[in-house]
Amino acid sequence: MNDLFYSEKEHFFHHIKDFIDLAENEVLIISPYIKTEVLASLIKSSKAKISIITTWKLQDLQMGISELELFNFCQSHGKVYLYLNPRVHLKAFINDYSSCIFGSANISEKGLAITPNYNYELDGKVEILNIASILYFKKILQDSVLVNEAIVQRYREALEKMPPLPILLEPDIYLIPKKSEFLISALPMSYGITELFEIYSSQYQAPSKEVRDCAIHDIILYNIPDQLSYQEFRKILKNRFFSSRFIQRLLEFISEEGRYFGEVKTWIQQNCEDVPVPSRRDLTGNIQVLYRWIVDLSDGDYRVDRPRHSERLYRVKAP
Repeated sequence: MNDLFYSEKEHFFHHIKDFIDLAENEVLIISPYIKTEVLASLIKSSKAKISIITTWKLQDLQMGISELELFNFCQSHGKVYLYLNPRVHLKAFINDYSSCIFGSANISEKGLAITPNYNYELDGKVEILNIASILYFKKILQDSVLVNEAIVQRYREALEKMPPLPILLEPDIYLIPKKSEFLISALPMSYGITELFEIYSSQYQAPSKEVRDCAIHDIILYNIPDQLSYQEFRKILKNRFFSSRFIQRLLEFISEEGRYFGEVKTWIQQNCEDVPVPSRRDLTGNIQVLYRWIVDLSDGDYRVDRPRHSERLYRVKAP
């Protein structure tokens, strides 16, 4: 395998379309669920013969996940052939039996990420198929049935006899309260903002795996988009860091009087909802990072001094 394609990437659909367009002689497409309009866009530029293997299950057809209209579309294109195979579950695009893209994505708006509410999918690419793979794909095609009008009519008649689908409302998990924000994992891990940006902008080149993993944690935690300038990066990071309920509550505790390192450590122990509660020793690194982030991102609103033996974080009083 040489490449991985992610559905959240902007050009996920085009990776597959461009791959199909490269075929000179024959494309084999295997997908259990196919939306006709999406397939039409996917293969519209291809000059090759195209064989499509799918599954038509009555309930899927009734739900609109699969479509009988796919047959008419294939019939209207001289070099597109439609096959059925009820055992198919894999999803693959094979070019001239020499290279292949395969993975989890069906040929649908959500599957190929051409709608905002797309599925999380993953496809991989094999540049050179070995003989065992070629035989496997050809065997699947051999075991499939070429669709004709009589088969389509049989399905139409069976669908007419089916009772109406029940109205089912799936639970909306986004209305369920989310997991607590008062977890240590909801705090940043990278030691500094500049260092984090350098790793982010260098495609996660870091001096160690630990440093890289901390950077990945922070970029995901604060949902930072790709390819931002430093100014854009800092602006988004600042907004999302200070929007965290954990940080807001902590800053209320710190106030203008300020809090010493040990006091902050005790507050986090008492308020975090991790089980088991982290030890004071384990929290030392987290608090060191927090101090740096709060001071750096606050642009002068917070400072650290050392009036006694311990560092104190405090809010600067307005003039």
